[in-house]
Amino acid sequence: MSADLSELVLWGGWLAAIGFALLRGDGFVRAIGGLYLAATAAAVAALAFGAPPAVWGFADIVLLPLLARALLRQPRRWLIWACAFELVTVATHVAWALDPRIEDHAYSAAIDLWWALQLAALALGAFGSRRPGPARAGFAAEARVA
Repeated sequence: MSADLSELVLWGGWLAAIGFALLRGDGFVRAIGGLYLAATAAAVAALAFGAPPAVWGFADIVLLPLLARALLRQPRRWLIWACAFELVTVATHVAWALDPRIEDHAYSAAIDLWWALQLAALALGAFGSRRPGPARAGFAAEARVA
């Protein structure tokens, strides 16, 4: 798979996971989806404005304590995995910033993997959440007449 196609697939997965979380998730899942949306927007803005590579991971560093706090307030299985992958993402950013022997391709592949796994955890959380639906309009179930 070419680099352009893999990036397209990754961004398509991002759009699908965030959109699914915002549309299907309960209020808590939608708030976490909003956090992921804001963190991604901040990282893309840093990249677009030519910030040094060490700054790109700043959004992940800010996101980690927010996710940890959310986990402490409402412990959900999918959020444990999302926090774990976010922690590994931050560790990858720090390792890349401190060790010049880590190649750029290895760094970006690792970050993309952790990002995809975080999005999968978010989609799983949206899938399992129980969002209250609209009230039914007073129609009773149809009765069969024999």
